[in-house]
Amino acid sequence: TLRQAQKIEAIGQLTGGVAHDFNNLLMVISGGLDMLDRQTDPNRRRRLMDGMIQAAQRGASLTKQLLAFSRRQTLRPEPVDVATQIGGMRELLDRSLRGDVHVEFDFPEQLWAVEVDPGELELVILNLAVNARDAMPNGGTITVRGENLPNLHEEDIAGDYVRLSVIDTGVGMSAEILSRVFEPFFTTKDVGKGSGLGLAQVHGFATQSRGTVRIKSQLGQGTSIELYLPRSRNLASKQRHLIELNRTTRPKQDGQGQILLVEDDEEVAALVGEMLDQLGYQVTRAASAAAALGALADGRAVDLVFSDIMMPGGMNGVELAREIRRRRSDVPVLLTSGYAEAAIHEAEAEGIQILAKPYHLDELAAALSAAKSDRQSDTGSKRLSSSLSS
Repeated sequence: TLRQAQKIEAIGQLTGGVAHDFNNLLMVISGGLDMLDRQTDPNRRRRLMDGMIQAAQRGASLTKQLLAFSRRQTLRPEPVDVATQIGGMRELLDRSLRGDVHVEFDFPEQLWAVEVDPGELELVILNLAVNARDAMPNGGTITVRGENLPNLHEEDIAGDYVRLSVIDTGVGMSAEILSRVFEPFFTTKDVGKGSGLGLAQVHGFATQSRGTVRIKSQLGQGTSIELYLPRSRNLASKQRHLIELNRTTRPKQDGQGQILLVEDDEEVAALVGEMLDQLGYQVTRAASAAAALGALADGRAVDLVFSDIMMPGGMNGVELAREIRRRRSDVPVLLTSGYAEAAIHEAEAEGIQILAKPYHLDELAAALSAAKSDRQSDTGSKRLSSSLSS
């Protein structure tokens, strides 16, 4: 009975936190839209627009943190050189921290590569650095340290690991707070200063990356948060994946081709149609997989099919992509989803590209271009193979 009560309390805390944060975000967006029609001053309209954009971005970030906590986010692990990846974050960290907070890196020359999603690793380090900054109201030093741990044998992990520690000289935590730090929406910060999902996200990322996370802290003596990440036996790529903070405005283009948009939600379809139009595509919309196959069967020209994964009618986006490959192998397919774990794994196993919701215009443009390029290279390979066998 006690355990059931604790579960219910935890679920109540989680859902209450989600409702609170999203209500605030929706208030900014819905109120801003209402005010937008009443404003004629371009500067005030711009401020309203900026506020709504920031709210939408915070909502996307909150959803990502929830997926990370639940260990359901889509990770793309690869061999990563930690010293290069994290060392290149100095400018980003300097912009995110106060002038009285200094960052030091302590990486040995022969630090092993790790098998993680590089972008998510950077977000975790940034998250921990901001937490460390807040724990040092009078300034101090944050040390990011890497260590090789060969033949580690502990309860939850075994093998070769890299320990990546973020150490601060701040106020520290009591034993009571330490016991709750990984709970979603638990925070000691003032209202509006943090969602309480930061360490929950770190825990989800570490676990999903086949590692773990531990915390050492004492009141008045600072805190050390240690990520244990599995060693990679493969060489790390030289290409770095930096967090993108600024997005450029993309001018409207023309003549990009015909897209069949498959989306059952009217509002989403209207918005995506506008985005595709901005990118220079002509759009035909279908509200279901069956309607999309009908549109393809009537002989109309289609350069790419862009479909949601979850749809009514008994056929999802992955099944639609399979059927299109069978009927029209020359037509590339790009899928999108907010969250559909089983279908996402299925699509990735078959080499079908997925664009995660929510996405920006430049991300949509890049995904469409990649999907078209992949299909062209596949078609070229088949033609070459056919020519050689002839």
